[in-house]
Amino acid sequence: MHPWSLLRMTGISATAALLLAGCAGVKGVVTDASQSLDNLFAAVDPAAPEQTADQPPAPTTQEAAEELYQKALAARGRGDAETAFALFKQAAEGGHAGATYELAQAYTDGTGVTRDPAAGDKWFRTAAERGEPRAQFVLGAAYYGGIGVARDYERAVQYLSQAAARGHAQAQYLLGEAYSNGRGVPKNATWAARWYGKAAEQGVSEAQYAFGIVQATGLGLPVNRTAGYGWLVLAARNGHEKADVVRRAIAARMNKKNIAKAEAWADAFRPRTEARFADTPTVMYVQQSLNALGFDAGPVDGRPGPRTRGAVMQYQKKTGLPDDGTISPTLIERLLADQGGES
Repeated sequence: MHPWSLLRMTGISATAALLLAGCAGVKGVVTDASQSLDNLFAAVDPAAPEQTADQPPAPTTQEAAEELYQKALAARGRGDAETAFALFKQAAEGGHAGATYELAQAYTDGTGVTRDPAAGDKWFRTAAERGEPRAQFVLGAAYYGGIGVARDYERAVQYLSQAAARGHAQAQYLLGEAYSNGRGVPKNATWAARWYGKAAEQGVSEAQYAFGIVQATGLGLPVNRTAGYGWLVLAARNGHEKADVVRRAIAARMNKKNIAKAEAWADAFRPRTEARFADTPTVMYVQQSLNALGFDAGPVDGRPGPRTRGAVMQYQKKTGLPDDGTISPTLIERLLADQGGES
C-alpha cells in the first residue's frame, strides 16, 4: 500500500483525507516584467508582427498555467476525469503549485489516468517544493506517523511548519502536537498552544479539543476554565468523542454563570476564513511569553491593548528590534529563540 493511500486509512491520514477533499486550489498569478519589455521592443521592431488595439497581450506562463488549472477544476467538476488530468498535467508542467498537487493526487488515486504511486510520490514532493501547503501536509503527516516511510519527526516538523505557516489547519494542529510532545523539536507548551489555537479557530475539532484542555488546565497558558469549556463545547458539537466527557468534568468546577457565558460564546462562534498574522492565539502567545520574561503584557486574553503594546515595545528596545509595538514575525522568532525553541 502506498503512503499517500495509507494517509486515508490511519488516524493521521483520516484527518488528512478530510482536509484533502475540501481544500481549494492555490492561486498565484504574477506579472511577468520581462514580457512587458519584450512587447515594448516588439513595438519598434519592423520585423515584429503588427499589434492592433483589438489584440490582448500574450499571457505569461503563470497566467497560462492558472487558466489551465481553472479549466481542469471545471472539467473535474463535470465528471470528466481524463480531461481534468490532462489539463492538470499541462499546468503542473508549467509550474503551477496547485495543479502539481492535483496531478500527484490523480496519479495516486488513479483518477483519469492509470494508477502510478511512484509518479504520485514524485509530484507530491515537487508540489511541496513549490510551496503547496496540501502537499507539505501530506508529506509531514507521513513522516510524523511513519506512514509508508520511516518515521522522522524532524523532517515531519519541517514540512508541517511550512504548511502551517501558509494557514493549513490540519498541519497547524499536528505541529501543535509535535511541540506539545517534544517530537522532533524541544517541548514548548506555549508555542504548541498557539498552533492548536490557530487550527481551532478554523474549525478543526481535534484542535478545539486540545485548545480547550490547554486553557481549562493551564498547559502553556494561564488557566481559563470558561474559555476552555467553550472550546470543548465546540469540539463535542463537531463530533470529538472525548470532548463531552472532559467538558462535564470541567463544568463541575465552574459556576452556572460562566457555563452560560461559555455556551453563548460557542453558539456565536464561526470558523475563521481570513488569515491574519496577529490573530488571537498569536497575541496570547506573545502575552504569555512576555509575562514569563518579566514584561507586563497584561492578561493573556488575545487582545493587543495598551499594556501588551507597551510590553512589546519594552522587549523590542531591550533586544534591539525596532520599537514600534508591532506583533510581527520578527518579534515571534525572537521570543521563540529566547525560550530556546525553534519555529
